[in-house]
Amino acid sequence: MSTRAMTMRRAPLVGLLLALLAVLCAGCAGMRPDDDGLPRHEDVRQAAATLLEGIRLYEGGNFREAIAVLSAPDIQAAPDAIRVDALKYTAFSYCVTENYTQCRHAFDLAFGIDSGFVLHRNESSHPMWGPVYEEAKAASEQDHAHASLDQERERWRGVDLWRAR
Repeated sequence: MSTRAMTMRRAPLVGLLLALLAVLCAGCAGMRPDDDGLPRHEDVRQAAATLLEGIRLYEGGNFREAIAVLSAPDIQAAPDAIRVDALKYTAFSYCVTENYTQCRHAFDLAFGIDSGFVLHRNESSHPMWGPVYEEAKAASEQDHAHASLDQERERWRGVDLWRAR
């Protein structure tokens, strides 16, 4: 494998590491006591370490182990950015093992957390998970459109449009 190909393959991981660093630094700036309902700094650090371990397993081809690690309780209690990244790699792992139902479910959960969830262009064009991601994205967009219509209907409920005001 050429140096350029290895660099391109690691580019998403470098971006992820930078994003995790930003989350950790943001959490450090405004740390509060444990009883305020926010995750503790150490919990966020542990979740980030677990996420990186899951990504390492995924990149090593250990997809079932990656799924198990990325489903750990500390990931489930982590901030949204970590949870969404864990779900992304969980979806990738399920798709690679040809479990497309679970792959779609992981993408649906990611969209449930972050409706603006997007894959990098090189990720979304992948032949195994690209179509599953596009289906989940379209369903999420449709759900949001229906929610907007429901809100508009509710806003007009009880207004008599036939009576002059």
